Amino acid sequence: MVNSGENAVSAGTGSDFRVAIVGALMPFGLGLLVLLGYAWLSFFGAILGLLGALWWALWWRKKHNKKFFPRDVEGGPFVLTLVLAVLLFIVTIAAT
Repeated sequence: MVNSGENAVSAGTGSDFRVAIVGALMPFGLGLLVLLGYAWLSFFGAILGLLGALWWALWWRKKHNKKFFPRDVEGGPFVLTLVLAVLLFIVTIAAT
């Protein structure tokens, strides 16, 4: 029997694309934050970067009803995460 019904898990192609992008950018951005802290202030900076990364992850989870990968990602937090990851990448490249 062929199941031709709607996919009950997906919230749409656009939302699936945003979740995939966030799934790649969040660990990348969090790691860059720790690396940037280490590059600027050595061990103490890495600790500050780790605390900043923890805050960022908890902010994201709070924004999406206690889920790291929600069914439907809102546009505002998605764009903010994208911009932060790009800025962290540029600053980290410039700092090293």
